[in-house]
Amino acid sequence: MSPPVADPFAASPLLKRFASMTRAELEAFQLAKIRKLVSRLHATSPYYRAKMESAALTPDAITSLDIFRGRLPTSNKADFLADQLAHPPFGGRLSIGRAEVALVNMTGGTSGQGQEIYGRSQRDTHLLGYLHALPWFMAGLRPGDIAINCVPAGGMTTGGWGPGEGLRILGATGFHVGGGMSTDAKIDLMLRLGDVNFIYASTNYLHTLTEALLKRGISPREAFPNMHGLFIAAEGYPLEWAAEIEARWGCRLQEGYGSTQLAGFGGSTGSAGVFGKDGARGVMRLFEWETFYEIVDPETMVPVAPGELGEMVVTNLSVEGSPVVRFRTGDAARWIPHGEIGDGCAWNGIECGTIGRFDDMIKIRGNNMWPTAVDSAVFAHADVGDYAGRVFTEDSKTECELRVAFADHASHLTPDQRSQLLTSIKKLVKERTNVGMRVTECARSELPEFAYKARRWKDERQQGYKF
Repeated sequence: MSPPVADPFAASPLLKRFASMTRAELEAFQLAKIRKLVSRLHATSPYYRAKMESAALTPDAITSLDIFRGRLPTSNKADFLADQLAHPPFGGRLSIGRAEVALVNMTGGTSGQGQEIYGRSQRDTHLLGYLHALPWFMAGLRPGDIAINCVPAGGMTTGGWGPGEGLRILGATGFHVGGGMSTDAKIDLMLRLGDVNFIYASTNYLHTLTEALLKRGISPREAFPNMHGLFIAAEGYPLEWAAEIEARWGCRLQEGYGSTQLAGFGGSTGSAGVFGKDGARGVMRLFEWETFYEIVDPETMVPVAPGELGEMVVTNLSVEGSPVVRFRTGDAARWIPHGEIGDGCAWNGIECGTIGRFDDMIKIRGNNMWPTAVDSAVFAHADVGDYAGRVFTEDSKTECELRVAFADHASHLTPDQRSQLLTSIKKLVKERTNVGMRVTECARSELPEFAYKARRWKDERQQGYKF
């Protein structure tokens, strides 16, 4: 496996500046940015001015971070969609003139609620690129490196625009193969290039790409010996899968947390990778000079304790066009305070590989079942290609079924070995979710393929409530 990259803090004056701050200095910097932000929004944004007035709060009254997070009301996706409907297309959130909008971004709409619309200024567009370049620079990407971007480019999402800007800023040679190119065509191109150094992909697609290489009898680490970075985002994964990926590719696996609301990435593992001490999950350090983070209990809005799962609430500190202020993301993350990371850096973090969505959680027989927990159990078995799950009603009872397809490289397994693997998956799923599930084998062709984020679960219970 490749060694850690050189210290990125030493190579970047900006990173060195923020990495050398004490926690008190960093929070003072955040408060100054927040005070400037709310003063500007009070003057330019009807939406946020109304939020402040509803709390009888003036910008001058925000003299501490506690007052900001304790008194300014939060917003969520439904609030933004209603605002857009009332004041199309950007809503009253837009805090620049319409003539200053240089780029329009929209969320992907995967929640089923609708797409938020964001107007970006010229500076925001540069910021979008910077917030993609930053974690990749920390992960070791350098000028002249050949980088394969497997995320669909273009379109209206932040993820469609940011990677190209980020690679351009870093001076890397980017090949944007997402979207219009099949997996086999991507592999053919990579083999022609030979000296590929970096791949950016969703967790799900890196799995698909690796599986496709193995199906063709290609060892990733032998075909691409100069690969020094695999960077994933968007989904959780089991540590067993991460270890298998690193072994197959011969380099570190690195991860970032990002979203349209953050205008790019808001944190990453840096050069360390997704593993921490003694093989435990690593930490994504948050870029707290660009985003103010709160991680709270979604029911009480009280900050969670270290190591607990909470909802990410975010505030942009530099975005001009459509900033988000105390926005409830719906993302579930495990909070790791800077003091528990133990490297002297004052940035807080979140746990690698366990980011999920609170609205993805499924209530089954009184248990909170997280799809990421099932992922961790299923993909802990290296011979699994993919799976699909469903919850349904049968004979007035709630039932769960997992349909598992084995990877092509597992074709040598005997029927008994396949049966034993299915039994092992069933046992591990029960241990990690407390939900018993039927586990059956199916052909890989019977399962859907996902170019970006996977949606493996269907809740069909309402279909069973019929007389």
